[in-house]
Amino acid sequence: MVFELVERDAAGRIGKWYVGGKKVKTPLLLPVINPNIPVVSSNELRKMGCEMVITNAFIIKSSFADKAVERGVRKITGWNGPVYTDSGTFQMFSRGVKDLSSREMVEYQVKIGSDVVTPVDMFTLPDETKREANVKLNETIKRTREARELVDFLCVPIQGGCFTDLRACACKAASEIGGEVYAIGGIVPLMENYRFTELSDIVLTCTSNLPSNRPVHAFGCGHPMVFSLLVAFGCDVFDSAMYSLAACKGRYLTPTGTRNLSELREFPCFCPVCSRHTPEEILKMGEKERIKKLSLHNLYISFQEIKEIRQAVYEGRLWELVQERVRSHPRLLEALIFSLKKYRSFFLSRDPVSKKSAFFYSGKESELRPEVLRAKEWVKRVRSKKYFVKKPFGRIPVELWGVYPFFQSIVPGFTEEKQPKVSEKSVVKAIMDYQFGDGAGKLLKTFEVEKSKKTGKIRRIISKGKVLGTIRAYDNFFLPTVHGAELLKEKMKKIVVRDEAVEFVKKGRDVLAKFAETDDKVFPGEEVVVEDREGNIIAVGKCMLNRKEISEFDKGVAVKVRNSVKYLSS
Repeated sequence: MVFELVERDAAGRIGKWYVGGKKVKTPLLLPVINPNIPVVSSNELRKMGCEMVITNAFIIKSSFADKAVERGVRKITGWNGPVYTDSGTFQMFSRGVKDLSSREMVEYQVKIGSDVVTPVDMFTLPDETKREANVKLNETIKRTREARELVDFLCVPIQGGCFTDLRACACKAASEIGGEVYAIGGIVPLMENYRFTELSDIVLTCTSNLPSNRPVHAFGCGHPMVFSLLVAFGCDVFDSAMYSLAACKGRYLTPTGTRNLSELREFPCFCPVCSRHTPEEILKMGEKERIKKLSLHNLYISFQEIKEIRQAVYEGRLWELVQERVRSHPRLLEALIFSLKKYRSFFLSRDPVSKKSAFFYSGKESELRPEVLRAKEWVKRVRSKKYFVKKPFGRIPVELWGVYPFFQSIVPGFTEEKQPKVSEKSVVKAIMDYQFGDGAGKLLKTFEVEKSKKTGKIRRIISKGKVLGTIRAYDNFFLPTVHGAELLKEKMKKIVVRDEAVEFVKKGRDVLAKFAETDDKVFPGEEVVVEDREGNIIAVGKCMLNRKEISEFDKGVAVKVRNSVKYLSS
């Protein structure tokens, strides 16, 4: 199995995950299929855009035993795509079953043809003592190590209750064991009781300590109201039994909460179910048909939310979507504020340094976002004689008027004025200092500014007939060429390419993660210089991964090369 990061925003990411010979996209929603109660058909799931499902090995073993081995999990579930199996820890816990060994359940999942196998972890309730949680954690680690020897496609569960130090220990052990996906377990009771701050603390402890080159599964999380928050916190996979469990209780899911069907007069949705029926019509249906209709709606709205999140990541507005969603419940907003304060370094390491979308101020929590914290820190690098003030960024040198996020932001109470008059060369030098550090602008001693004929804005920086770089239109960041990188080398962060990839990069190919190394604390979206092992500059480009990710990913692009030594003559 391989996981490749394609796009990112906040700590969320769109990835390609190769499972069972198929490629699926994350963030990914896995509908839970109970073969004993087939509420929604495989054809209906495919029409919704479902790529993979999850089913319960304990339920299959209890109901079908060896027949499932003969027929295989796909015939049993009616799904012919990738299948992920849960060992049934929660069901065994609920029913008091203790005589099924983890080894037996792992071997059974392999026999029925599961693509992702889960060991029997020890389910830990949120209110158990630390001693109890620790005992269960150690047993879970023991069982996972045993399972690792039996299968090549393993889900590694992360337990530890509400104790973040135990969760961190679990992540360390999980990293040593190695898995194809890491599943944060024991969190369903927290969601059911709206304990979102504790949930967030656990999730962020895990996503900041787990390897970055594998998906993270929020086990049991199936309500769309928390999807965007947990994606922004680094979760990639969700599973939903809630779509049918809620339907059985007459519950109607939305991205902002749960409604009772009996209280609805209009459907706030236009899915195929809601567009063809009224609440009254569905209430009058027989129980089986009513559950089917509600289950379909609940799945439609869940998949819709996943697609909305993916689009937000593509556009660089995931934080905006999260801030909209958390206002559906005060405890969600409380969890976001807590997380932005406690895990600021984690978000700074994951969030891109620049985005194509504008920064929208959506409340006091906006002031804690990584875009603001980074801008406040970087602006200290720039010296100026004149400043303007824009909350939440504070005093900003006038030379940075058009630079992201100062100009590309919508903040209540701030009236846009005309750009202050300032020399173009001082603007260029201020941008250099802002991006690369105090003193970077001074490294450009003699240069000319070429402006766009269409917009009149600074376009290219030229020195002695050589193009040093360009000013990108949407954020006013400086994009150096190899010539520019030679002047700025002492200030730019460096990515070193292994010998076998040097010639490819020299020709302008992107730097792949498996051939990249760095000692610098790089951030996604930063302009970096690419060197061979001897310290020779061979290319420049945009870094797509942070330092931890570069050391861990063996698939995908580490640096999107913009200019290489191939173009030195230009």
